[in-house]
Amino acid sequence: MNWSQVSLASVCDKPQYGAIAKGSHQQIGPRFVRQTDIVLGRIDWSTVPYCDLSPSDFNKYSLRRGDLLISRLGNGVGNAAIVQNANDAVFAGYLVRFRTLASKADPDFVGYQLQSDAWRQHVVGFRSGAAQPTLNAQQMGEFKFLLPPLHEQAAIAATLGALDDKIESNRRVISIASDLLDAIADRSSQDLEGAPLSELTYNSRSVVDPSRIGDELVDHFSLPAFDSAVWPERTPASAIMSNKLVVDRPSILISRLNPRFNRTWWVVPEGSVIALASTEFSCLSAETRPELAALWLAVRDRYFRGELTHRVTGTSGSHQRIRPDDLLSIEVPNTRQLSDAVKQRVLDLLDLIHIRRREIVRLTALRDGLLPELLSGRVRVLETPRAVRGVVT
Repeated sequence: MNWSQVSLASVCDKPQYGAIAKGSHQQIGPRFVRQTDIVLGRIDWSTVPYCDLSPSDFNKYSLRRGDLLISRLGNGVGNAAIVQNANDAVFAGYLVRFRTLASKADPDFVGYQLQSDAWRQHVVGFRSGAAQPTLNAQQMGEFKFLLPPLHEQAAIAATLGALDDKIESNRRVISIASDLLDAIADRSSQDLEGAPLSELTYNSRSVVDPSRIGDELVDHFSLPAFDSAVWPERTPASAIMSNKLVVDRPSILISRLNPRFNRTWWVVPEGSVIALASTEFSCLSAETRPELAALWLAVRDRYFRGELTHRVTGTSGSHQRIRPDDLLSIEVPNTRQLSDAVKQRVLDLLDLIHIRRREIVRLTALRDGLLPELLSGRVRVLETPRAVRGVVT
């Protein structure tokens, strides 16, 4: 295997720190990529603000396709992204830019190296014990990895990229469907009479002690699982602490903890394993799936979401909760009055979102499993295309 070990610095131009500027939501200049805009190895352009920069600074800090951005400070230190679309943008001061030398390295291949366990271990080696974790450009550049010939780098990147493109496509479908659902909810709120939420649903309060289930695998619907992927974690029941809600039918979970972070979860238990949910959720059910879909519109109503935050108890900003009975007393549009056709349309959109999230989980697991094998050379790229084609088509 004609692969050589190299350092990040040896295959890149001199690294560069980003611009010092203030972000703004007003379109006053170029887009301004910050470390918080880096999500799962890519830039989340939906959160990127603008900034006011002089022409000379824009030229100095402007991004182009293939740039590698690495966060150098804070809890996200070491998070990295490859720029796929420059979008007339510059990068912020808490980021460091590396540009690969075209004669030595494929930027996408190096970008995947910065998503590897080896990179995370490299970062941890410098941040240990620091009150405010930091990583400077020199330390980043010392990262070592195996580098195959250019043609094989490109093939590896293309294989992993096909999976990432499909994952991103699914995310776009979810975003569009979610926006459509909220638009339907807004329209419904104008046309329907109001009613207490308790008249549209019942709150499932059946709980179980996971330790009694033993080592059997369960789907755990927790707040961290929602924040990570809006998908449950499959884990041994014995690893779960404290009593959990039993979710034995399609339901809607609404977080009662810190409801200013609106966590509304359309839940469809897989059936093959027990489904458990954190007691920080209220678990709402309905007689039929179309009625449950209509209920989704009610709990996405703007007034309802605002009232969740107004009715919390607790003085700590990080531990405010709304009581279950208070949640059920909030007035919502009486979505039971909607036509069967509208209910079915909403149900179809919710099922589409659920299917696409399941697909993201499957593709992500495949990508994460392939990544270390391909980057180490244990699996050569010519061995993978048939398997990859089977899941991305």
